[in-house]
Parts: sequence; C-alpha cells; structure tokens
Amino acid sequence: MERICLVLIVICLSIMYLPLTWLQASDWQLGLIIVLSVCTLVCWWKKKKQLALIGVAIVISGVWSVINIKGLVIQTQQVPVYFANTKPVIIKIEKVLHQGDYQTAIALLQTTEAAEQYRFYLTWLPKQPLQSGQIWRGEIKLKPFTSRLNQGGFQRQKWFYANRIVGTANVKQARLLSDQPNLRQHLLRFAQRQLKDHPSTGLLLALGFAEKYHLTQEQLKLFQQTGTAHLIAISGLHIGLVFFFGLLVGRGIQYLLPTRKITPILPLLCGGALTIFYSYLADFSIPTTRAAIGLILLLLLRFRRCHLTWWQLYLRCLALFIMFDPIILLSDSFWLSASAVFCLLVWNELLPLSVWQWRGKPLSQLGKVPYYLLGLLHIQIGLSLLFTPITLLFFHGINLQNVLINLWIVPLFSLLLIPCILLSIITFNGLGSWQWCVTIATKSLEWLMPWQTTWREFSLLESLWMRLICLCMVLIIGWYVYYQKQHLNKNSTLLAQLQPQIISFNREQLPDIKRLHYMIISVIVGLIWQLMLLGHHYYQHWQTRWSLEMLDVGQGLAVLIRQGDKGVLYDTGVSWQGGSMAELEILPYLQRQGIKLEKIILSHDDNDHSGGATKLLMHYPKAEFYTPSQVTYANRSPLPCMRGKEMQWRTLRISMLAPEQIVAQARNQHTCVLLIEDGQYQVLLTGDLDRKSELRYLSLLPKVDIVQIAHHGSKTSTSQPFLQQIDAKIALISSGLGNRWHFPHLEVLERLAMQKMQILNTGWDGQIRLRFMRNNELIITTERHQRTAWFNQLDEVGGWRNSRLKVE
Repeated sequence: MERICLVLIVICLSIMYLPLTWLQASDWQLGLIIVLSVCTLVCWWKKKKQLALIGVAIVISGVWSVINIKGLVIQTQQVPVYFANTKPVIIKIEKVLHQGDYQTAIALLQTTEAAEQYRFYLTWLPKQPLQSGQIWRGEIKLKPFTSRLNQGGFQRQKWFYANRIVGTANVKQARLLSDQPNLRQHLLRFAQRQLKDHPSTGLLLALGFAEKYHLTQEQLKLFQQTGTAHLIAISGLHIGLVFFFGLLVGRGIQYLLPTRKITPILPLLCGGALTIFYSYLADFSIPTTRAAIGLILLLLLRFRRCHLTWWQLYLRCLALFIMFDPIILLSDSFWLSASAVFCLLVWNELLPLSVWQWRGKPLSQLGKVPYYLLGLLHIQIGLSLLFTPITLLFFHGINLQNVLINLWIVPLFSLLLIPCILLSIITFNGLGSWQWCVTIATKSLEWLMPWQTTWREFSLLESLWMRLICLCMVLIIGWYVYYQKQHLNKNSTLLAQLQPQIISFNREQLPDIKRLHYMIISVIVGLIWQLMLLGHHYYQHWQTRWSLEMLDVGQGLAVLIRQGDKGVLYDTGVSWQGGSMAELEILPYLQRQGIKLEKIILSHDDNDHSGGATKLLMHYPKAEFYTPSQVTYANRSPLPCMRGKEMQWRTLRISMLAPEQIVAQARNQHTCVLLIEDGQYQVLLTGDLDRKSELRYLSLLPKVDIVQIAHHGSKTSTSQPFLQQIDAKIALISSGLGNRWHFPHLEVLERLAMQKMQILNTGWDGQIRLRFMRNNELIITTERHQRTAWFNQLDEVGGWRNSRLKVE
C-alpha cells in the first residue's frame, strides 16, 4: 500500500508542473493511458497484483490530475467571455482578505449567461465594509489574470490556482442583496463587536476564526521574522490541542458516570466533536481541514483497532489529500505542513525522546512537567535542525533564536490563549473572558517584539551552505546512532547499568539497523545534491563575466547590471501610497541574490522609474546616486548624469550620452541615456527618451547589440531612424501585461520586426537575464518560457521565443 501511495504522490506532483502545451496534447496522453492499461492487465493476468495496482494508481492519478488542471484552465479562458461586459453580476463573498484603505476578497461570481460560479480575487472599491457570506449585485472590471515573475519571487498565478481562483477584477459599485449570516458569522461578528479595534484583535480573530484581515503588516512581519507564523494559521498544532481539550472534557464527564459505563469512546467522541466545531469556526480552511481529516482518520483506525505505523499513516494521509484535490500540490501551506510533519517523524525515528536516560533511568521518571518541557525542547531542536533548510527555501531567512522563542510562546498559546479564546466563543464572552484574551495576546505581542531583531536573511548561496551544514549535522547524528546500535551487546548493556552516566542512551530503544541505513543513505544523497548545486552555482559564477537583468516590475523599469555580488541599478520601478516595487520585487531579489548596489542611476523623475529610489538609497546608503535632475531622494544630493561623463565600473565602461544639462525636474526628454561596453558587446539604456530627443542625439548614437526600448514600447518613442542608426539585434521592453496604455504599441513592434530584432518583453517573458560569458557567448534566459509550468504560462502569448542566442 505504501508503494501505491508513493506512486500516487509522485505522478500527481510530476503532472502538476508540466508545461501547458504538454497537458493540451491529447494524443500522447491517450496513447500513454492505453499502454499503461495494457501493461496493467498483463500484470494482473500474470498474477503480479502489486504491479497491476501500481499501474492502476498511475492511470487514475494521472487522469485525475489532468482533469483538474484542464478544468481550471477552461474556466480561466471562459472568464473574458462571460465577464467582459459591464452587466451586473452576482457576487457571493467567501473570504475577506484585507480591510483598510482598500478591501480585497475571494468571492464566487455568477452571470445570467453562465449557470456556473467562478472564483475571483476582487479588489473592492466601494466603501461598504465586507463580511463573508454576503451576496451583492455589482459591476466589475476585469484585470489581467497574470502576475510579475522574477527568479525566486512570489508566484501570484500559482497562488491563484492553488486557491482555485480563475479571475481577478475590480468592483466599481455594488448593492447589497442579502446578508444572512450563519452561526459562524454570528459568532465572528459578536467577537468583532466585543473586541472593537484593539491592537490584538487581529491575532485573536486569526486564532479563533482563521480570519487574518485584521492583522497589520507589522504583526504579520513580526510572526514571520520570529519563526512563529505557524501559530497564527489554524492547522495541525491547533487541531491537536483542541482534540486534547475535548478528551479532557470527555474524561471530566466520565467522573459523573457509573464505572460500568466508562469506556474510551466518550472522550474520543468529545475530542472529535470539538475538533469539528473548531474547524467550522475556521470556515474549514484548507490547512484546518487537512489536519481535521488526518485526525478523524486516526480515530477511525483506533475504533476499528487497526494498527499502522506513523509512516504508513503519513503516506496514506498525503495520498488521500492529493487525490481529493491534486491542485493542493501548488499550495505552499500544504508543503510547509507536510514538511514539518515529515521532519518530526524523521527526528522521532532517528533520536526519540525515549532513548535518553538520566543516570541510567528513563526521563519519564523525572515527573510529568519536566518530561513535558524536555519533550518540547527535544521537538524544537529537531525542527530547528531539520526544518531550517525548508524555512530557508520558502522565506529566505531564519530567526537565529527560533528554539528559545518557541519554547515559551508555544506553551503560552497552547495552554492559555487558545483555550481562553474557545471559552470566550462558546460562552459568548462569559465572565468577560474576551478581556482575558486581549490581555494575554497583548502581552504575547509585547514579549515577542524584541526577538524580531534576531531575524537573519540569507542569499541563495548562503542558503545552500546552511542546508549543507544542517545535512552534515544530521549525518553525524545518524552515524553516531548507527554506531551505538552496531555495538549493542550484553556486556556493554551490563556495564552501562553498573556504571550509569549522567546522560546516556537506552540502546534498546534505538531504531533498527535497516531503517538507519535508509536514513543515512537518504542524507548522503541530499548532501551530494547540495554539493552539485553549490558546484553549479560557482561554475556559473566563474563562467559569467557580467550580466544584465531586466526585472519584471510591471509598468515601470528596473535594469540591474551585475558583476559577481556587486551591481548597478538603472531605475527603481513605481511606488504608490503604502508601497513600491522596490519593496515588493527589487529589494527581495537583491537580497536573495546577495547583491550589493554600488551605483543607483535614475533615468528621470517619473514615478514609474524613480518610485523606489528612496527605499533603495536608505537600504544602500553607500551607493553612488546619479540623476539628470536636482531632485533629492532620501536627503541625498545626486551626482549629475549628463552628456560627456564616463565611468569605469569594474570591467565595464559606462558612458552617459544624454541629457545635455541638469534640470530642476527631469521628464522624458531629459532622460539619462547610458551606453555600456565590455569590449565585445554594446548595450544602450534609453529610459523614456522621446522621439524628438532621439533625433537630436542621433549622431551621437553608436551601433549597439542590445537596446532597452524607450517608454515601455510607446509609439512616441523608438523612431525608425533611431532603430536604423543603432542597428541592434535584441530589443528589451519593460511593460506590464494588459496595461491600460496597451504598451508596447503594435506600431513599435512592427518597426522592431522590420529591423529583424529579437523582442523580449517582461510582460510576456517575466524577468529577462542576459549573461555575457567568458567565451564571448551571450546566453538569454527568461522566467516565463515554453517549458514553464502551466500555471505560469500565458495564453495571450503565441510562439515562444528562443531562450538561447549566440551572437558572433
């Protein structure tokens, strides 16, 4: 059975990351199904039932995964057909995601033309406050179902599909049709009235109802950077605690019953009932439902007196979740939960708490409270060792004191805050219990804040080394346990009993040799894989002389010139009230890559080019700052960018071709134009240079290999004489797909095609990277390409471009 579960998981996972073209090709799918079906029948006829069942698992899991993917893709393609006009639609609010200056929500939308409901991500423009369960009639404006795509960044389209969202839209105006809250919504609204706008309201509602929209960005960042984000997502830990509280209630009731009526069933039923009620309060969110199903499955096995090892139960649960909804494999929360449980199982298999002895006696003899505290410490050490590589993979950082933080905050939340919240909900604030919750939550946040300073972000290279170190430590522990098990004999056991050490091993409790073999081999394979990744990284670093990267910042511009771990940034993307592309995309990318900016150059002062300058200058105070205007950013007086100035940056020569003079505030015609030369290639960066300025500087422009197309591909730039003068081979465009100006204009694309230029656009291709190699080869890669997984591909783009180009 374990093999079948593994096959189900592997097949579903493999299909979930296939390109869209493969999934749409029905010929090979049908042929593969026929071949597998025939092989399965042959195996069954030959009485090889295990192989036959594996064949059945492959066919069923593969077909089911493809059906789910195609269903989402078809719905996404139908959205523009049914929702493109301005007719009112019916909107049922499923979940409110954010409330504040603006509101966002996940909702089901339906039109008169389509009986089917479509799940949308909505930006709510009307001022009316949203509540889950409400039904509205409103007018929407569709937004492009796309996302920015940078290396290692947040994949918004993947998140959409993981939540089965098939469209995004703005709600322009709406009228409330129905507001009939169910029991959960009544309890939620009652709690909101009791808590009002207290700073800890967000935390209490997140723990009680899985509603996080009251949490501020500072609070979310606090929990993430202290390694305690798992506490505010109702999942396995919370469900297990609530089940335990239900057991205690059941045991308490049994004290009132005659002895003959006391059985294990009542406490288990009470625990299960309280678990289901808590899951209902959490609106059966995906992590909550997963944990509840796993617990219910465990109870069913207990009632039927079936015995499974923890590993068998783990694999069956994973297979059950994935077959119920294969799209769950796109969810980061699923992988975090599954990985955390996997790490706990490995740790308790490798070095269980029962192995340890104090003066030759089991630790359980120290008493319940010390044993509980030691168990908590044991789990935290294991998770810190095994889960750190996974944390780095998802969050690109860790808190260096994570073990100490969880040692006090997990018991505080488990034994005080969560029981108090449940009591407040069930008793409708009996004895003023919500005020107790507010006090505990407020103190928890206050005590947690000082620990935020120990958060440490890691680059991808540092993460590789950290994972290698963690694997080495696990290998050392595994080898030591293996050594202890190998030398187990009667004499050594007798000697240990006669001369007990303060801390020792009960070797009888160690895992058997066969399992240790598997674990050690798995760790060695992981070490080899990490060493290969490190070798590949250093080889690529050595092979690349320098690189030019156009980041996907939507309708804006940010070009990174990079040598090693140093960089020059040309333009900084757009900003808006409360945020900027520098914070969302540029700074995270620089930190992931371990790049320190030595120069920041603004082409001009338009917001879509200079919006992130202040944030970047604050983060890199030693970086030289150039601009063609007198405008100051972050109280920094800029160095001038004007014609005639040249600089040597490492092995590159950077020449400033325009403007002629510094102005008070730079507009398109005052754009700082850069020419970058390495002795082999020439790159021209033109910012938002307009057509008139192009013609004025035409005689100064040399022949180049690569050009950044001005003004995001607007027809007000990139004239035919300009293109003929520079005679470039590659055109780079930075624009947001589906932008309201319809950049790049078709007229410009036709001009570029006439010049036989290879066109790359961040709106189509995501981040664009040009690597200039030691052998004078130019390698072009894009984040979105023909082999990209289906959830990141665009139907709007036909005919994918080559990702590799050799220029003589």
